[in-house]
Order: sequence, then structure tokens, then C-alpha cells
Amino acid sequence: MSRTTPEHRLSLCRSAGRARFLWIGFFVLLAIGSLRSQETVSSASVAAKPAFEAVPKVQLSRIDHGPTPMTSLADWQLHTFRIPAPRSVVVSADGVTLAKNHIGKRLVCRLTEKAKTPEEAVARVRALAGEFSVGFPLLKIADEEVKRHFQDRPGLPLPVSPVIPGSFLCALEEVLPGDLALDSVYVRDYPEGELSAHLLGYIGVSLPDQHGPIGKVEYSFPPTEGRAGMEKSLDSEWRGRDGEVLRLIDPQGLVRHQEIVREAEPGDTVVLTIHMGMQRLAKRMLERSGRPGAFVAVDADTGDILAMVSYPSFDPNLFEGGISQVAYDALAKAEDAPLFDRAVTGAYPPGSTFKPFVALAGMDSGHIDGTHTLFSGPAGMVIDGRYFKNHSSTPEGLMDVRYALVRSCNTWFYQAALNMGATPIAEVSRRFGFGVAPELPLLSVAPGNIPDPAQYGDPRSLANFSIGQGQVLASPVQLAYAMAGLANGSYIPKPRLVRESVDPETGEAVKYIEPAVAHSLGLRPEDIDIVRDGLWGVVNHGSGTAGGASMRNPVVYGKTGTSQWATGGKMRYLAWFSGWVDAERPRIAFAAVTQGEGFETLSGGRSAAPIAAGVLRAVYDEPETYAVTLPEGPLRQVSGIVAAAPVPPEILIEDLGPRTGIGGFFRRVFGGGRRHVRTFPEEPSFPEP
Repeated sequence: MSRTTPEHRLSLCRSAGRARFLWIGFFVLLAIGSLRSQETVSSASVAAKPAFEAVPKVQLSRIDHGPTPMTSLADWQLHTFRIPAPRSVVVSADGVTLAKNHIGKRLVCRLTEKAKTPEEAVARVRALAGEFSVGFPLLKIADEEVKRHFQDRPGLPLPVSPVIPGSFLCALEEVLPGDLALDSVYVRDYPEGELSAHLLGYIGVSLPDQHGPIGKVEYSFPPTEGRAGMEKSLDSEWRGRDGEVLRLIDPQGLVRHQEIVREAEPGDTVVLTIHMGMQRLAKRMLERSGRPGAFVAVDADTGDILAMVSYPSFDPNLFEGGISQVAYDALAKAEDAPLFDRAVTGAYPPGSTFKPFVALAGMDSGHIDGTHTLFSGPAGMVIDGRYFKNHSSTPEGLMDVRYALVRSCNTWFYQAALNMGATPIAEVSRRFGFGVAPELPLLSVAPGNIPDPAQYGDPRSLANFSIGQGQVLASPVQLAYAMAGLANGSYIPKPRLVRESVDPETGEAVKYIEPAVAHSLGLRPEDIDIVRDGLWGVVNHGSGTAGGASMRNPVVYGKTGTSQWATGGKMRYLAWFSGWVDAERPRIAFAAVTQGEGFETLSGGRSAAPIAAGVLRAVYDEPETYAVTLPEGPLRQVSGIVAAAPVPPEILIEDLGPRTGIGGFFRRVFGGGRRHVRTFPEEPSFPEP
């Protein structure tokens, strides 16, 4: 049994992680992370001390021209300009900067300084190409746009280049022609590139440079907005507060007076729960698999998302300043869909990873009496005229729910579902978060699907329901949180991706997001323990399907799964492995999925389990690096799991299919049919395999 109750663990976690921050100059040491108690709450320690860099600001200074500049000359124009604020700096729990800003430079031209007519303005812009080295980036501006700018905005410079790369910028340190100048803009950087792409997304220009008549309020340079990921879903929080400046501009476009009305305020620095060390490990293992897939790891007690990787990914820096249509089409039309977030948006049949929740539904509804209820494991069954097979080509004998999980016996779960019906399965699976979109600050969070029992209660549908196929859909992040519920035994934690917001100038905590419970499970602890025993056996029993994922310390609990999934009119195989580690601070729950190519068949134990095992072994080989704690030993004792026994003669076969034709052939060869259940008053003692 666990050393503390799940409620007590959540209480400890709520008391943890409330670090305070101190800035030194423009650099900060941020004391964050979960403050994990060793024996009591008072004996907490800081998990991580990430360093932040300063938030750059476009520097504006007051410009005066004479004692009364606002009324100096009649042809000088006074305008209000907004100064876009730098967006929030985003860092991981282990102190890695994921998104930041730097100040870029672009070239602007004061047209009226040398041009007297719209035609001369066009000629001046066209002449720029000959004044710079080959390859210098210049915007392609239509002649009509240049003319409109000259006529409607004579006092405002015309931007003629995008942000200039550093190699060209160095050469511009020489004196520019008098009508040209460098203008400052904010540039968004994603230092970790593909590792944070699906999480953070990217930004785009919300209002491009204008060429028509001057409005009441203008922007000094184009403001930006989030276009994908957290950049979009949290755009209002991350974009900061625009500044405002008054400028008096002469007919040649020179600023004669500048007065700052309001300084731009950058968005608060954001601390995520993601551990970039784990994120890198997950990406490495997914790459090693050679197939598209996803991996999610969460703290089963606090709900912190520790790693969430979709593979393949893309570089969000490509979108800075606008991505070309050719480059975007290459990403959007790529066969392996790098823009698609498989971890959060992907909804797939969970296969046999769904069986633990079917088992709990049977026990909760009273149709499975713990380990006393036994079903046989034939190689196949004909149900309502259709043949449903087990993964094993030979009958596996009589077994209880724990051993059925160890062996992932399909035909055992067909019988369990046919006895209990669809309603208990749907009701219990929803308690674990299936069929509802997790509450994440991301776009397009898949709700998955739990079918309506009233429409999915026929025998064939029940067979599919019992093994996570048919209309049952789940995302990797949903499955990870469902496993978190099995790990803590009491509740599904509310997902937490943002841990804290920090004032970027003072270093003071602005908002701390407490760990919370999404909803309680309301299941009997003894039923959950039986399922836990079965998932221990999947990895650690000699007959388990994921023996390759076992570890000495901490012990891994898990469930393999294989399913079929149709995409783009083609059938694909999916392999799953999900579970948790028997260790606190943190108690990591996880889900890994990988997708087969073409007609490639996969298995959870062979194809998905190595992904999770590779991450977990590396993490616990270096516990200090990854901010985890090795337990002194198993946190709970596992009851002895018995193997299957031969089917006794008093277990009768009820034919569910035809005696002739293809169904009859399979029934005769593979032993199809439903076995009547025999309930033993005491747990039998069958020999271990």
C-alpha cells in the first residue's frame, strides 16, 4: 500500500512549489519547482533554479525641438503611435528558455527627402536594389503601394526590408544614405525549436504595415498575435500591454518631437511544468523508433505535465516574419504530418490499454467478483455471427481478472463485457477522463470518444468496446491522466502545464496555479488494487506482454495495447504502452503511442514499450538531473498472481455462431463460443508458468 493517502500527497504538493524570485540586474535566479517534502512539509527543498535573461525593450527617448514643439510649424504633423510590447518569456521547470524576444532591425526609407512626386518615390525604391550587396533582403512592394504611401503618409518612413539578418546588418554599420534608417522591431525566438513547437506554437503579424491614409492611432512597427499552440490560446496574457508615444513629424519624415505617454509593459514571464530534459529524452526515443508517435508523462499526484512530445515536429522559428507558401506547403502536405499534434489533438483507438477500465467497470457494477470470477481464454469467439479472435492462436485456459490483464486476453474481456453490458464501461471510463477534452491551455484538445451505451450495446459493439476498439477513441494525454488515476487510486488530477507567472522586472510571483483535482474516481480501493496487481504483472510477471520495460527500481506498472486506426482512407496499426512508476516525488504516469506504416503490424510490448522504457531508465539513472527521487523499495506489495488453468469440463460452451460456413469453420478450429462463468468461493491455487 502507499505510504501516504492520495489526498495527503495532493495536500503536500499544494504546499510545495511556492518559490520566490530575486532578480540581480537583468538576470534572475528563479527558485521554482515542486518543493517535495521528505517526511514533513517543513523539510522541503528547491527542485530547480533556472536563470532568466533580461527582457529586451525598444528604447525610446524624449526628443525636443524648441520651447513649444507641438505648435512649431503648421505643416508638421502630430500623431499617436502604439509601441507593441515584448511577449512573455517562457521557461521550463528546469530553467530552459523556450520562447524569448530580441530586437531586430529593418530598413526604412523617408521618401519625401529625395522624391517630389509619386513616380520619383517609385524610382527611389527601385534603385535600392543597386545600393546593397547581392542577396540583401528587400521587400517586394508594388508600385501602387509606394505611390499610396507617398501621397497618404508623406511624413512616415516606408519599411523596405524585413528584419535584416546579422550578416547583412554588420555591413550596414557604414553610413547609410541620408533618406534611409534602421527601425527597431521585436523578433520572437524559440531556442529549443522542434522540442517546443506543438506546445508553444508560433506567432504572426496581426496588423501589417499600412500604406493608406494615417489613422487616429498607428503602430510604430507591426504588432503580433499568437497563431498556434499556447501562443494563441494565451495570447491576451502573453502579449503584454502596448506603450504609447506622441511624435511630431516634419514633411521630410524626421521626428522633431517625441514624448512617451506610456511605456510598453512586457508580458509576465511564464514558468511551465515541462522538464526539458525529459522532453529531449522522449523525442530521442520517438526518433529512434523510426515511426510517427507521441509520448506524455505527468505527475500523477499534482497533474504537472513533465513531458509532452509529438513526433515528427517542425521548427516554429520558420514562421517568424512570415513563412513562404512553398515552405508551408512542404510542412502541411508532408506524409508524416509534422504540424499535427499527436499527443493532444490525436484521437485513436486505445486498444488493450482500455482493458483496466473495463475490469474496474465489471467490479464496480458487481459483474466481476474480484479474483473469484473466472472466464476462459479461447483463441477466438463467434459473436453475433462474426468471429472475434484473441491475440493468442491457442486457448489460454481459465483465468481471473488479474491474469487476464497480464496476458491481455481479448476473449476474456469479450465475455466480461457481454455479461455487464455497455453502461458500466461507459460510466467508469468517463470517471477516468475519457470522452472529455482535458482542460489544457492549448488549441484543438481532442475529447476522444466514449460511445453512447444505448447505441453501442449490441454484442459486436460490446466486443469492440471491451478491447478499446470500434468507436472508442482517446488521446495520449487522456490515457496518461487515466493512468495517473490508477496510480494515485483516488482522483484524476487537473492538468497543469503552466506553474507560475512572474513579473519580468521585479521577479515577484504574480500568479501561482495550485494543483487541483479534476474529479474523484469513487471506486473501491480493493478493486483498484486488483487492477494494479494485473498491471504490475504485465511488466514484471513471466507471462506479461511488456517484460522488456521492467526496471529494478522503481518498479514499472503498465499495459500494452495494439489497435487499428483509419487515416486518409488507409488502415494503420497503432501500438500503445501506458502506466506509471512505483515512486513518489514525482509519481510519473505515462503514455506512449507509435504508428505503423502501410500494412506494418505492431505490438505494444515490442513497438511502444521501448519508447517509454528508454525514457524512464534514463531518468532514474540520473535522478538529480531529472528532479526525481529513487524510492528505497516498492511502495506497495503485490498479491500473488496465478496463471491460467485448464478449462474444467463443467464449464459449458454456448454457441454464438453458425455451425456451417466461414463462421462455423472458425468456431470448430479455434473453439469459438461463450463459456458460462464459474465462480469459485475461494481463490484457486494454480501453478505459476
